[in-house]
Amino acid sequence: MILGAFLCLLASACRDSHDGPTLSVFQNIVTFTGNGAQTANFEYQEEGDSPLVRLGVKGNLKEDEVKPGTRLLMTYSLPDDVEYGEDCQNVILRGLQTIYNATVTPLPYSDAAACNSPVGLVTIYRTGVFINFTALMPQLPGRRYILAADIASLDTSEAHLYLSTEVEKDEPSYNSTQIGSIDISSVWNRPGITSVCVHVNNPRNPNMTEFVFFK
Repeated sequence: MILGAFLCLLASACRDSHDGPTLSVFQNIVTFTGNGAQTANFEYQEEGDSPLVRLGVKGNLKEDEVKPGTRLLMTYSLPDDVEYGEDCQNVILRGLQTIYNATVTPLPYSDAAACNSPVGLVTIYRTGVFINFTALMPQLPGRRYILAADIASLDTSEAHLYLSTEVEKDEPSYNSTQIGSIDISSVWNRPGITSVCVHVNNPRNPNMTEFVFFK
């Protein structure tokens, strides 16, 4: 199984610390689409509805441990003749990290709006049918993230979603950067929906608590 630490910041380029050629290292949240004969295959969208980019890495993942459809954080370099954003079947893998995967949960408004536990949001963005986020939160076992959809809003033009978190036991701990990707296809693909509004109880910035994503 290909797993390892990740490097640098999202979609960033890193420079070698020693004299010599610059090595570009990129990061994307990717979807594992399955194994080929000699490669593990992935795809990602850079932002919004940008075209799918397909990447291949030599070797296979153990599909009983990482099932096709799993979202992962990939750190990689590209051959000299390949530009960032182009399909590439011989990616130079630097790291592949598991992240939090979930699907949107439809709930009555009162229950959805009650999903308001603080989430120390760093970034939030949409790629295709996924809402991706990074949060700075206490590192606690069993932490899960929930994106609840107000059922009543699903029959309007704008769906209202509520990002929250819960843990088995809340106790003091060090903060860590946590990354999640939540599949909202069951909401996003509904007829009549033209946007989604994600509500977050965001203690890092109380002025940034609503995020609207348009089709």
